[in-house]
Amino acid sequence: MTEVIIENEFDFLYDKSILEEVEFIGLINKQGKMENIIFKNEINLTKERKEMFSMAHRLQNSMQNDFDYEFGLVRYTIIDRENARFVSMPTHLGILLAKLKKTVDPFVFINKITRMMNSSKVLFKVVECAYLSDKELT
Repeated sequence: MTEVIIENEFDFLYDKSILEEVEFIGLINKQGKMENIIFKNEINLTKERKEMFSMAHRLQNSMQNDFDYEFGLVRYTIIDRENARFVSMPTHLGILLAKLKKTVDPFVFINKITRMMNSSKVLFKVVECAYLSDKELT
């Protein structure tokens, strides 16, 4: 049995320098649901449209993963719309999605998030591993 203990997984999202640059930031889980979300400005969408929006980002990421062998892993995606700019970054827990203020340079933001994720104090501890012997398999 393997147990993974995670502490302070995304505490860096509450960093003032991050929150100053975003209108919202959150994590889309593997089922396409938005969680761990921090709003500065609410998205002007119905509940159903918000769910569709997060599931669309999850689906887009999943479809991009189909080409990891040929092109390598996706590190981030930038979507620049007329009235909004989004950055999504795959993580081991799901997709980090941020709606940036239009004045924020998305590449500077991505580098800042990457540095913070790499230096976060996440603890992974393998508590116990159980293996079946050849005799147990027969």
